[in-house]
Amino acid sequence: MVNFSTTSALSLTALSLLNNNSNNSNISCPLQAVHAFAPHTHTHTHINTHTHPITRSAVRKYNTITNTKLGATVEDVESSSPNNTSTSISGDSNINSNGNANAMDLVTARADAYSFYPSPNGKSGIMAIKLREEFQLISEQVEDMNVSLEITTPSPEPEPEPEPEPEPDNDDIIPAEIPKATASGMFGGIGNQAPQTSDQSAKKGKDKNGEDFVGKAVKFPSGRMGTVIAQRPPMAFVLCDFGDYDMEGEDNKEGSINLLGRRTTVAAADGLFGSMIDCYGSPMNAEAGAEKVEGVGRAIFAPIPRVSDIALIDNPLLTGTAMVDALSPIGMGQNMLIVGQNNDEIGVGQRDLVIGAIKTQVKEGKVKCVYALTKESKQERERVIEQLKKAGVLDDIVLVSARDRDDNTDTDDLAQKDLEAIDSAEAITVAATACSIAEALALSEGLNTFVVVDDIDQHKAFWDWTTRVLVDVYGVDAVVKDDAAGGASSEMRGFYSGLIQRAAQFNTKNGGGSMTLALLTNLQGKFGSKNEDDENRVFQKEDFDECSDKVKQRIAIIADKGIPLTAATLRKIQIPLPVASESEQSRLLALQHADDLISMSDGQVWLDETLYAKGQRPAMDPQRSITRVGVGADTKSRADAPAMRGLAGGLRFDFAQANSLEGAGANSGAEKQLLKKQAYLLAMHQEAGDERSLSENCVLLLAASMLVLDDIVEKGGTAGTDLGRDAIQGLIAHVRETAPKAMEEIDETLDLSEEVRSELEGIIKAHSS
Repeated sequence: MVNFSTTSALSLTALSLLNNNSNNSNISCPLQAVHAFAPHTHTHTHINTHTHPITRSAVRKYNTITNTKLGATVEDVESSSPNNTSTSISGDSNINSNGNANAMDLVTARADAYSFYPSPNGKSGIMAIKLREEFQLISEQVEDMNVSLEITTPSPEPEPEPEPEPEPDNDDIIPAEIPKATASGMFGGIGNQAPQTSDQSAKKGKDKNGEDFVGKAVKFPSGRMGTVIAQRPPMAFVLCDFGDYDMEGEDNKEGSINLLGRRTTVAAADGLFGSMIDCYGSPMNAEAGAEKVEGVGRAIFAPIPRVSDIALIDNPLLTGTAMVDALSPIGMGQNMLIVGQNNDEIGVGQRDLVIGAIKTQVKEGKVKCVYALTKESKQERERVIEQLKKAGVLDDIVLVSARDRDDNTDTDDLAQKDLEAIDSAEAITVAATACSIAEALALSEGLNTFVVVDDIDQHKAFWDWTTRVLVDVYGVDAVVKDDAAGGASSEMRGFYSGLIQRAAQFNTKNGGGSMTLALLTNLQGKFGSKNEDDENRVFQKEDFDECSDKVKQRIAIIADKGIPLTAATLRKIQIPLPVASESEQSRLLALQHADDLISMSDGQVWLDETLYAKGQRPAMDPQRSITRVGVGADTKSRADAPAMRGLAGGLRFDFAQANSLEGAGANSGAEKQLLKKQAYLLAMHQEAGDERSLSENCVLLLAASMLVLDDIVEKGGTAGTDLGRDAIQGLIAHVRETAPKAMEEIDETLDLSEEVRSELEGIIKAHSS
């Protein structure tokens, strides 16, 4: 039953303004639509005749009930084309699977261009636009016209009435004509919600800045298109599907930029695997004669999953790297930050780590992988592609890549920071597209997917650029000071969360698949380098007055003990230098940004430059690497494999204890603890490309716990040495040959039963004797 008793009067003028591009003859008059709807509901449909201010609540409810195109919004009409597979934002007419004009071409807001910068690739550009106060504009025109609409539908022919049912609250009605997808909001390309209540809509209507336009398609007067990739009200930032725009001419007509109700989508299908595409889904490996794949459409900037859409994370995504799977495991549906130092072309092994994880998934054949390559440097992209080829996975993954620069594009007038912002705009979209493809497969086919974003550093460059734009428009005093200085703000957290929190283990109602997300980020600069002025300086307690209370307390303890506050001492306890050189200040900002990202993620794998220089592989710092999935005794969620859980318990504490004993005297009793650490490092040492199965890693951790690796370490067979490598390979080969069924059981069940453990212990002991 539908009742409009609480709905405000609708202005015919306002409806036409919200739908000035409507061409559907069936709804040429709202009155006809209401009359057409009434006979099917066998009830009276009445809109109050007393005048109220026009609100989006009224427009939304009216269009939801009548299923028309008038003023339709994303939430109301997503399900009108659930099978839409359109992947283009090039300005072609948006047609759904039934051949009808998509209702989401409606204008939901208008904006004015502020600035435009062409991309070095010659195919796109970035534009800053200022959103207009649409509702104020509409209300003013409605008052001037002084037109109101009064609709009363006649009663249908009398017929036997069924037993009366309790009448629901009008504001919570989801009409039967709207498919269930509208309520679920998970699939079909847009984030849907049930129709809002009048109060909720009125609150939104009062403040246009409260509406989220990220991901919405933008239409320019020439018919060319773009996509909103970030929003900082009242400014929005658009990745344009063209590389030229005349800010002084016809291109920049006032009020000619329209934000549409639909989101830009990309298609996902099995045919994408083995191909390289750009952020719009267009093939980039032209030598293969590839054509654009049509498949299930998914919004590029889809909203993050809601709590009602997801399930607990309780299955591991094994990377094949023992140190990660034991100390910082990744669960299916989890996001994980991979932090490293970008001290040279190869970093500290962060890319090797994720490519190894992809290699493990491809070998197992249970997880589909998507790689987002955001780098603007063609040379660096080619190097990554070569790594993927060498790992033998390029033909089994979807590679979403930034496009090459066009040397003929005129960018001489652009500052370096503006060039970085232009490149970063496409990088942001590349990362979002990779997530959308994986999400579509997880939701439509129930697949488990793994997305690697290499990397998210350009998100920071883009955010800094948007801050500069706001400063140019409103002045520095109007911009949040800590944001301008590089600190985290609620806006910036929302910007990053739109990517980081897309990872999810979907519940069975939404396919039961998962999208696991690994995000690479680099701490810029050589963190292991020394500045002579910093090294020779002894700091005073007063130098830390601007630091947090926690830092000041730690400094006070050290100073009270008479320990000099030197750079070496501060670095050992991981406190940045308070007043330092430019390199140290850059380090401080980089660490602060890393902390901001860590606070938004489900965990991090921290790769350390010093450990990398010492030859540890992977160069993972166990003290700064952790997973936050499954932490606490009151949760059933787990990211690790049960087999690892029984072998790695307490290992993090052992490493911390050993690190605290380094440098102790010969008679301090530290030798035993340090030997134990070296044995475990030997068991978990893996060079790039040396991925192992779960059963193999279990054998080595078990051997370390039995102290059988101690003799090898004492003979010089430490991690990274030929003696150590030969000993590890020999042990694995012997156990696999002796107990193949036991190894197979571990890999299949992901668990280590008491029976299998006892069998393996006997084999390991016999081999070492």
